[in-house]
Amino acid sequence: MTRERSGVYIWVTWLSKLMAGEANCQWAAWFKAHHTDYGQVPGDFQLAAWTAEHTQLLDEVSNERAGLGESIFREDQNSFRAKRPSGLMISGKPDLITFNPSAGHYTVYDIKTGKPRQSDLIQVGLYMTFLPYSAGLYKGKKLDGCVIYKTGRSPVPNQMLDEKFQKSVTHFLDLLESPHPPPRLPTHTGCSWCGLTNADCPEKVESETIVSEPAQDFPL
Repeated sequence: MTRERSGVYIWVTWLSKLMAGEANCQWAAWFKAHHTDYGQVPGDFQLAAWTAEHTQLLDEVSNERAGLGESIFREDQNSFRAKRPSGLMISGKPDLITFNPSAGHYTVYDIKTGKPRQSDLIQVGLYMTFLPYSAGLYKGKKLDGCVIYKTGRSPVPNQMLDEKFQKSVTHFLDLLESPHPPPRLPTHTGCSWCGLTNADCPEKVESETIVSEPAQDFPL
């Protein structure tokens, strides 16, 4: 049963999609940041197929980097939490982080099996931003990043974390941390990708509305 969290909790992927403008309903991310144990739409066969494809590609990249003499840290090994002075907690789990001993350098990799999106690059940038503020191996470290697609790779240099990027991160953290929820923006496309159910969002659009009336002519 849905209940309020004791503190605000944010998952990196919620933040990256908001920053990229790919999740138009800011309310959904705000709700998840302030609540827990909410109902979620069950997965399907496509999710299972994605998981298998993702794991295979992750194995290939891990073996490649290990073959180059790099140390490999995968998934759960990379789970982290970073805390804002206000108490807000942000969490994430990069697919792969490698360490090059000769260069003394860490690189964050994230595996994507779909088409490239801006949120992919932002997601890796957020990992690079918050990992140095978490406890453990990456505390205080400077990291670079890379998004791995089936069709190629997109480097994410540390220089991406400039003042403009940091201001954007702050803006959306403030939005999600606010005690005042943003308005809901229910649409068929947006709601179809949202994991929340209508038990928590009565305005959730379950099916696409078909307009039966013909369009009106305009005199221009």
